[in-house]
Amino acid sequence: MITPIVIFISQFAVVYLLGIQSLMVRDSNCVGAAAGAIFIAISQFYVFSIIGNLTAGDMLTVNSLAFICAGPLAIVTSIKTHPIIIKYLFRGEHGR
Repeated sequence: MITPIVIFISQFAVVYLLGIQSLMVRDSNCVGAAAGAIFIAISQFYVFSIIGNLTAGDMLTVNSLAFICAGPLAIVTSIKTHPIIIKYLFRGEHGR
């Protein structure tokens, strides 16, 4: 049985990674964007397999609300954590 928590975490991961990748692309960070694409593909594989049984009739269920609510929280989290990630990945490099 797939729980709303699993659905939330899976969708959060996809949207979070999309947000981080978007910021990497904006910064012309090819390695970061390429790595992001791999992680996005993996996370989407899980999301599609998890929500494959949901239908339009499930729109107001706890599972669909978990799926829908994960997106806005994930994108804001990606925006706020991107500077921390970049600082951690490129610590010690000059010019960053």
